[in-house]
Amino acid sequence: MKFPALLLGFILVCSLGIAGYIHTRRKQETQLSKQASFLDIKFRVTRDVLGEYQEQLSQSNTMLEKTKKEVDSLTKDLSVAKTFVEKKNGDIATCKGDKKRLTDEIAAAESEKKHIQSEFVKEKSHWGTEVESLRKQMEQLSTLCKYIDKTSEEGKKLCNITEEPQQPEAKPKEMQAEKPKPEEPKAEQPKVAVE
Repeated sequence: MKFPALLLGFILVCSLGIAGYIHTRRKQETQLSKQASFLDIKFRVTRDVLGEYQEQLSQSNTMLEKTKKEVDSLTKDLSVAKTFVEKKNGDIATCKGDKKRLTDEIAAAESEKKHIQSEFVKEKSHWGTEVESLRKQMEQLSTLCKYIDKTSEEGKKLCNITEEPQQPEAKPKEMQAEKPKPEEPKAEQPKVAVE
């Protein structure tokens, strides 16, 4: 009787051991299935995040390509603008040189104008004095004309007589024959006195 009881005890212990083993394995299985589902969820989330990152990366790459193209076009525009600015700077330098030259020419023209004006004033005053002296000479000649025979050629020239005074015809012929010689020295005297 001892053998069946031992066998029964052994089977019972083995059953309990197997039940305990199965129970721990089921616990482990549920734990592993929970862990697997958690890892599966984590994998899905990671895959979704990775997909988002890849999408952002592709968008960033396209943005980078667009930015590179814009930088290239802006670099070309900048080089064109630099050449344009250099050309305009050259034009500005040329304009400044022309402006300086024109300013110098204007200043020279102004100084020449002032010089010409001063010369004009000098000449005007000189000619004014000349006119005044000629008027005085003219007055002296006109007073001299009172004493000069106005019928003679020299007398007409000195007194600027264009018309002959109306006198009897016989007297001028006689006077012309007598008076031309003494009138010539009188005509020369006023010129010597004026000079």
